[in-house]
Amino acid sequence: MNPISKTAFFCCGIRADDARSPASICSDIYAEDFMTGEGMAVYAPFSGSTRRNASNVVRARIFYDEMARRLKANKDLQIINIGTGFDSRAYRLAGGRWFEFDEAAIIEHKNTILATESCPNVLRRIAVDFSAGELPAALRECDPTAETLIVIEGVFMYLDKTQVHQLLTTLSDIFPDHTLICDLMDRVFFDRHMGKLYEQIRALGSEFKFVEQRPEETFVHLGYRQPRPPVSIVDRAREFKAFRIPAVAMRTALRTLRDGYRVHTFERSS
Repeated sequence: MNPISKTAFFCCGIRADDARSPASICSDIYAEDFMTGEGMAVYAPFSGSTRRNASNVVRARIFYDEMARRLKANKDLQIINIGTGFDSRAYRLAGGRWFEFDEAAIIEHKNTILATESCPNVLRRIAVDFSAGELPAALRECDPTAETLIVIEGVFMYLDKTQVHQLLTTLSDIFPDHTLICDLMDRVFFDRHMGKLYEQIRALGSEFKFVEQRPEETFVHLGYRQPRPPVSIVDRAREFKAFRIPAVAMRTALRTLRDGYRVHTFERSS
């Protein structure tokens, strides 16, 4: 499993801890099933960071709520999850035709623990070697004419700007009309607030590359538009009482914390 894929265990371990909590935020009842001995070893350095881990759980909840809202409007929505990790939303949401793309080691582990045949929705998992450029051909297994929601969670920060351009261009070429939901971190947030958590991520062999001053501008320049304001992950964590920060502080002294890491919804049309 490559270093970036190992972070899937980090995220899954956080969701597993959350699911055991009486005040669970994202209620991922399948997360613990994926946490093998290897997974627990990867997660161990992160497990005590309750406040830092809260943002990861809240991010998952924000994605879940947006996907649920869209599925309520269209039960036949095509959902394409790129870099899916150990996400189990295809099993926890009603409706949708789901495609999950990730490295072979991730897909094989998911298939062993949670078979696609047991999913209440239509689900295909496709293993790709991202570094070998296999994703564009794999994406052509999907329906380019269907109403499509593309989900890319916890991925863009690991790509360099050229890779981001290539991915967005590929998506636009194959799916001329689509909605993309993703999380983006800006440079100020990275510099001021990542701290020890980033040191632990680097210890896994990964590093953040796409942390621009205004990362959303890259998407807009490539033809995407934002139909609604992005959602602050940290501010939503405060609303869930994952940690206690006065609202006035979030609007003033901690604005870089509030606005530096957000979930964005983009739309692309031909």
